[in-house]
Amino acid sequence: MLEYNEDFYAVLGVEETAAPEEIRKAYLKLAKKLHPDRFPNDPEKRAEAQAEFSKVTRAHDVLSDAKQRDEYNALRTLAKTRSGQPVEASAGGTATATATATEQKTDNKETWAQKHCDRANDLLRRKKFADAETAIKEAIRLNPNSAIFHSTLAEIHLARGWKTLATTAVQQALKLDPKNHEAKQVELKLKAGQAKTGDPKKDAKSSDSSGGEKKGFLDQLKELLNKKM
Repeated sequence: MLEYNEDFYAVLGVEETAAPEEIRKAYLKLAKKLHPDRFPNDPEKRAEAQAEFSKVTRAHDVLSDAKQRDEYNALRTLAKTRSGQPVEASAGGTATATATATEQKTDNKETWAQKHCDRANDLLRRKKFADAETAIKEAIRLNPNSAIFHSTLAEIHLARGWKTLATTAVQQALKLDPKNHEAKQVELKLKAGQAKTGDPKKDAKSSDSSGGEKKGFLDQLKELLNKKM
């Protein structure tokens, strides 16, 4: 990106909303007035005219090129914003349009990210886990700093039985927002699942060691044999 230190509109004596034809006419008028060849016998005036002529030519080169003019207007807008000056429309509102376009692009990005998240939740409810994962990952790509998106990914992983991935997603969500309700709910589900997974094994082991189930079977067998005898 180029740096522009001159007020090219002021150099040419035109408004910021000037049409290309106005810019061209202003340049031709000043070029005729300031051309160094008008002062062949006066080195001092010739040097002054040369300096002014260069500024006018530079201003015309930038403002007559649509791409360079847009860039120049954007830099002027940025400089005014930083200095607290009011931003004026230029080149038919080009600077304002550029800023507005940037805001709209950001809004559209967030809107699409939310749409992908909503779709992921719908697919999750319908148990289409693979499609749900694809949708939420697209949402995260568009907005990687959303704790809700990461917690939704955690729910999908948990629904698929992928507890390690679910834990990673939950940790990322809580890192972005330690108070995120959805992430905390998934975290509770994970902890509850771990506790539930441990209990049956413990119960089975206790049952085997006590011989309760085996003893019951032998008692039934003895009763059957006694009846036959």
